[in-house]
Amino acid sequence: MRTTRWGLSKGIVGNLYAATELRTRTNLVWLAADDPEGAHRELTEAMRQWSHGSFHRQHYSSLLARADIALYRDDRDAAWNHVTSEWPALARSLLLRIQVLRVEAKHLRARCALGMAVGARDPRPWLRSVERLAGEIERERMAWSDPLALLLRAGVAGVRGDTLAGARLLAQGAERFDAAEMALHAAAARRRLGQVRGGAEGGRLVAEADAWMQSEGIRKPELIARMLAPGWSQ
Repeated sequence: MRTTRWGLSKGIVGNLYAATELRTRTNLVWLAADDPEGAHRELTEAMRQWSHGSFHRQHYSSLLARADIALYRDDRDAAWNHVTSEWPALARSLLLRIQVLRVEAKHLRARCALGMAVGARDPRPWLRSVERLAGEIERERMAWSDPLALLLRAGVAGVRGDTLAGARLLAQGAERFDAAEMALHAAAARRRLGQVRGGAEGGRLVAEADAWMQSEGIRKPELIARMLAPGWSQ
């Protein structure tokens, strides 16, 4: 079978469902390559060919990818506006009844709210929203969702300037991500922790996180960390 540069058979690439899945659900590969323009182009082309008669899981994956692209670019207004404009359709689709999508979507919305809180004249409404969403994620009581809530609460502490609480929450989150085998999130949490701690120890944590992410093909670890762990001015 002939294959593409991605190692996929031409038959699979020609399948609309498979191609849409690759371009939406795995859109992060373009951000890892520091190509947000390519990520947006692939996403736009994928959804141009997909049905818009109702809100499918592919539309949800597109929502997630578009917001992540905006956060990667530090276009916080675009990220927030996209999530909030699509949220009613997502809620009507009943996809939020699926736990993994529900947690992921709430974590995305909270990350966007944290981005808006950074530099806001009055961050308190944004932070209340993040804390509410973190509490909802905590009530899911899953090993993989608990550290996501810790990462959000760390971001809230960061916006408030409470570096001690932020460092404690980041350290706890990194350990929980390790236990849940969520290596990318663990690296992002440790990179943030290194930035908060500073000094030789902080520099070591940042360097180790960057080295791991670069070994996984991530060209700009600092931008991926900002996307996954917003709420800090660094």
